Amino acid sequence: MPQGTPTPLDGVVYRSRGSVLIIGDSMAAANAARELERRAPTLRIALFAPGVAALGDLPTSVAAVGGRIVSLTGHLGHFSAAVRVAVDKVEDAGIFSGNEDRHFDLVLDLCREPLLRQSVLPHGYYAPGDDAAARVRALDSLPQLTGNFHKPKYFDYRPQLCVHGAMGVAGCTRCIDVCDTAAIRSTGEKIEIDPFLCQGCAACTLACPTGAVEFRQPTPKACQAMLDELLAARPADADAPILVLHDAAARHLLPAIETAGVMRLEVNPLAAFSDVPLLTALASGAGAVVLAVAPDTPPRSRALIARKLDELGSIVGSLGGCAAALQVATPMNLGMVIERIKGAAVSSAPTLAPKDSQAYEKRARFLALADALAHGWHGVKRESCELPAGASFGTVLVDAAKCTICHACVHLCPTGALSGQLDPVPTLCFRESLCVQCDLCRAGCPEQAITLQARFLPDAARREASRELASDQLVPCSSCGTPFIGKRKLAVSLALMREHAKDMPGGIDSLRMCPDCRQRETMTN
Repeated sequence: MPQGTPTPLDGVVYRSRGSVLIIGDSMAAANAARELERRAPTLRIALFAPGVAALGDLPTSVAAVGGRIVSLTGHLGHFSAAVRVAVDKVEDAGIFSGNEDRHFDLVLDLCREPLLRQSVLPHGYYAPGDDAAARVRALDSLPQLTGNFHKPKYFDYRPQLCVHGAMGVAGCTRCIDVCDTAAIRSTGEKIEIDPFLCQGCAACTLACPTGAVEFRQPTPKACQAMLDELLAARPADADAPILVLHDAAARHLLPAIETAGVMRLEVNPLAAFSDVPLLTALASGAGAVVLAVAPDTPPRSRALIARKLDELGSIVGSLGGCAAALQVATPMNLGMVIERIKGAAVSSAPTLAPKDSQAYEKRARFLALADALAHGWHGVKRESCELPAGASFGTVLVDAAKCTICHACVHLCPTGALSGQLDPVPTLCFRESLCVQCDLCRAGCPEQAITLQARFLPDAARREASRELASDQLVPCSSCGTPFIGKRKLAVSLALMREHAKDMPGGIDSLRMCPDCRQRETMTN
């Protein structure tokens, strides 16, 4: 995070003015304040810890406050804190920051239980705990973090592709669930990503099923270019190589693997090489792909990569390839994983990916690659393969006895996977290629008639076909005889409104009339 000139068009700028908040639950916080003031006397320090307000030997640049900080949010240059002033009352602690906007720029948290718990902490926040060496490093770092600091904006967000919510119903939360920095939050039907908290792990872009969140650098297209350049360098008569992907953190930990049939490619961050580039690697001549995950990779990112590779391996197997062609390794067991792949008789697909696949959205690119691989392997299975719950491919199951063909799910579905009609008969249809298992249909079904089943259907024709999930018969109006409502929907309406029949104009039987006849009946009585 180098100091530099603000360039807001391609990133964000942290502005740190030297206001430091030190919090703790013992006198160790006062000792840290003294030490920090000695190292950097120009910093303005606000100290919150029990008993420190009575100390008389603190430097004048330290504002000693005896209250306890109970909440903290923000990032370098913009931290907000609340202090408890009574059993049932908290107030903003920003009055002690010395900044006009009442925000603190830096935080040293020496509490036994740190206030921030996310696995990747925001820039400007240090919580060394009982680690003496980490405390020294924090005291060394804090004086260096005054000024303007530029950081790239790592992502692009296209809300029109987001399936997080619709019409007040909550759906996909995959990006929120995998964010180690707590940078992503729900705003209702869409999400918001705080570019100041985001530290560019790319987990959200790997988890996103639609491409609504896409990593800026490297983009999928840039990953494709790196891959093409690497594979073009191998001898024309060489066997399909095993491609080892790693990031800078794993670079120096990897064993010497420059052996025949193994190639390395560094991708920063590793999760940016998402499911589309992974399939592209197989379709472009790689026999297998191994992701070597560094030990310090954030835990949610690490779990996501393992889960995604397991999912993709199952899909590759269903297409006629070898499920072992996609593996996760650590720098320590990489050699063993490579040997296991060699023993699995993995071979590349004898065809290339469609050249125009970059013109599609993420979902369409993935399916185009899957179909190219299936064609190349000549071994596509016609049955679906089960995937773990939460995977972004699958089908929708409808309990036809419960479904009233109200089409609430159709209105909620953001991808068009669900469709329906009322005339000539009420029907509900489904196209599996468009379903990303966002859960909106299940969550919004008033009859609780829908369940999701994660799977991948390798047969492109069946995947693209629209199939009927439920249908009903239209009931004629009791007055004019015009068919106007589904039989099951009418039955549910009658059951729901029976106890309110006395308050209805025309009574319960008015529900058996079409809207025009019901209105006419009401106006004439």
